Amino acid sequence: MAEQRSSKLRATLAEWSDVPLRAALAATFIVHGWGKLSGGMDGFTQFVASLNVPSPALMAWAAALAEFGGGVLLAIGLATRLAALGHMCVMAIAITQVHWSQGFKAHVANGQAAGYEWQAALFCMALCLLMRGAGPLSLDRLLSKRLRKKP
Repeated sequence: MAEQRSSKLRATLAEWSDVPLRAALAATFIVHGWGKLSGGMDGFTQFVASLNVPSPALMAWAAALAEFGGGVLLAIGLATRLAALGHMCVMAIAITQVHWSQGFKAHVANGQAAGYEWQAALFCMALCLLMRGAGPLSLDRLLSKRLRKKP
């Protein structure tokens, strides 16, 4: 009997573990995306252009919107896997184009954050949500239940 209760508790905790993960990732990307969008996109676009990325204005807007818009989607648990995929793309580019040469360990160099440790952690958090979905407290779950009820 105790074994059965323990098993049920573990299953419940595992299911709900996606909610705080989703909230933390959403908050991080909303803050960073909003910083780009509200600060004017010129500086970020110039930075993206310095990376020799094709169509730097388009790519800068895509990254900022993926961060902010994807963060909002994660916060409400809607299109969670798509938002997570967008965040993974942004982090993969940040790691390979900006931080890789600085090594893994996060540190400060010339007054700027360096290393790809943080971006790798965000990538892995997004990967978890891509694999598992939003969890029980989400619009994804609500819509899924409603769609299953329709004939």
